[in-house]
Amino acid sequence: MAQPRNFSFASAIAGALALCLLLIIAAAAVVYGGLFPVAASSEDGAAVRSLLIEAREHSVERSAAGLTAPSFTAEDVRLGGSHFKGMCQACHGGPGAEPEEFAAGMNPRPPNLAKAAGDLTVAQVFWIAKNGIRMTGMPDFGKTDEDEELWKVAAFVKQLQKVTAADYAALPNAHEHEEADEEAGHHHDHH
Repeated sequence: MAQPRNFSFASAIAGALALCLLLIIAAAAVVYGGLFPVAASSEDGAAVRSLLIEAREHSVERSAAGLTAPSFTAEDVRLGGSHFKGMCQACHGGPGAEPEEFAAGMNPRPPNLAKAAGDLTVAQVFWIAKNGIRMTGMPDFGKTDEDEELWKVAAFVKQLQKVTAADYAALPNAHEHEEADEEAGHHHDHH
């Protein structure tokens, strides 16, 4: 009768190290061999997409955990809507307003914020607007806009589900007004 092989801790370690080395070699072949598809026209597989969404959600939740939203007046929310038109509508659309044509070519495609922001807190929306989301096309507006403005945009985003197309259409585009002032030689600080 054959004797059972004794478990060897050293052989288990050697096997684990060999597996790690094999995974490193495979990852290097994919990365340095140009095998990972980076074209925006390439769709991620379900597992990769799910992993990226989970990573994003947990990162935003953790990063925004220490933020406390200020109080907002109806005027603050309206001003946030005016800035939303200039900052966000091109990619995300708005009530009764479609995103610009180029947004269809973004991968991942920018979400409809009236739906996507439903589970987010105002602080999480603010954090995303301020810091952006890497590898999604969502810019870091914290480099160009003041926190006060971004909080108002976040407050508006949280109200998007209640905004009618007519009310949205009536909002001025704050950024068009600022650009017109700058072109006319009137420099003013909008923050």
